[in-house]
Amino acid sequence: MNLEEYQGIINEEMFKIINELVKNGKLKEYRPIYEMFEDEKKELVSMEDKSSEEVYSKIIEEYLMKVEGIAKLVPGLTTGIKDAKTGTEIYTYSGKTSANGENVGENTRFDIASVTKLFTTTLALKLAEEGKFSLDKSVSSYKGGKYKYLNIPVEEMAKYYYELRTPGRLDERDGELSKEELEKRLSGTKVAKDKTFVYSDIPFIILKDIMPESDEYFKKYFNDEMKMLNTSYDYFGSLTGGKDGELNEVHDPKARVMERYGINPGHAGVFSTSRDLVKFSDALRNGFLSEDSLNKMITPAINTPMLLDENGNPVMKKDKNGNATDPIRISRGMGVYIKHPEGIRVNELPAPVSDSAFAMTGFTGSHMVVDLKNGLTTNILANPISDNGQREVVIDNKRFIIRDCGKVFEDGTKFKVVNRTSEVYDKEGNLITKAPYTRITNTLKEEQINVLLKLRLAKNCLLRKAEYERDKDEVHDVFETPRNIKK
Repeated sequence: MNLEEYQGIINEEMFKIINELVKNGKLKEYRPIYEMFEDEKKELVSMEDKSSEEVYSKIIEEYLMKVEGIAKLVPGLTTGIKDAKTGTEIYTYSGKTSANGENVGENTRFDIASVTKLFTTTLALKLAEEGKFSLDKSVSSYKGGKYKYLNIPVEEMAKYYYELRTPGRLDERDGELSKEELEKRLSGTKVAKDKTFVYSDIPFIILKDIMPESDEYFKKYFNDEMKMLNTSYDYFGSLTGGKDGELNEVHDPKARVMERYGINPGHAGVFSTSRDLVKFSDALRNGFLSEDSLNKMITPAINTPMLLDENGNPVMKKDKNGNATDPIRISRGMGVYIKHPEGIRVNELPAPVSDSAFAMTGFTGSHMVVDLKNGLTTNILANPISDNGQREVVIDNKRFIIRDCGKVFEDGTKFKVVNRTSEVYDKEGNLITKAPYTRITNTLKEEQINVLLKLRLAKNCLLRKAEYERDKDEVHDVFETPRNIKK
């Protein structure tokens, strides 16, 4: 095969993948993907005479530069990514579980915070499939009428994302909450627009509370059937980089109150690993839930509902001059964010995912994307806030590019993590912007999807080349082997 023929193969395979992404999803603007593939095409052509092992390693090496850059910003980090269509599976990790603890690995347990909501949703859907729980009944019909004000179907709780209000705080800001007072405040939840306490976690706290024997089923489904052996509700987990005394509690203050009374909250409190989260996505993709249940998970409870503020008023988009334009619309199934053409939560999902993709982001820097149609899975587990001091890093743009809050870091730009806020400074030490610290790890998500797509393109091209040269075994062996990479 001459070079011109090989370039033709790369072009064909590149457009096959792009067309598949456009067909499967809502990818209207595919130029960034095309440009990414064009750059990769040059790399593949330049390595035309190299082995598949060398091609594969080169793509991963470039990805690892970006992982290494992110890893410098947090005390500990672990990621897991998988392309189910090529068998590519890569784990990366860096840091220690505490000042004197063990090194982080793909089986290190992290507090996954709000990613717990995905577990609660999956559990509810599975129990409903097996006739042990009804999503159609009203919330008020469960627990002896405990939630008497919620005469709404269980399945539609996510519809009232910003309208479920509690009569008092659920965290510890007003001192010690007794179990009785906690239960009283929870049972007083109403659908309302008046200014009472509002938490986006409420649908999951209530959902977890009304499900039958949920602890037993959690073990049955996730530990036994999915083989997620390092995943559980627990007091203990890794708060990487934190003090030893901090390793015994979750970060979320509402969850801590509930854990104190032996209540496993549905919005937080699960500890898991990067490897286990890949197993979770594999189970969803391979039929753990029926197609009908998956549709309930990823289809909005109502079509593009408006995002409401704490007073029940629509949150408006603003133009470049700061003037309000259209209402911001949200797309939520049973509490799982999905890709939607109107764009809300686009920061949670990379562009080239299907219309059967969803994402969850957690308070501790955790992030997970599951793309059922395209077979792509990514996750990030980190804990930037557990480092009590400031972390200052000079970012070398020649080695990797990190985007945060729309800013591209240039040589000399400094990044500090101060408590729960990330701060970006220019070369002169002037503060450019602040952002939630979860943005530190969210910068990795597009790179994760892109490296999987690059590896898919490489495998497709190398297989066709190998078929021509009658040497398919070498390509198959390289790409079917999971990689555990410490970087």
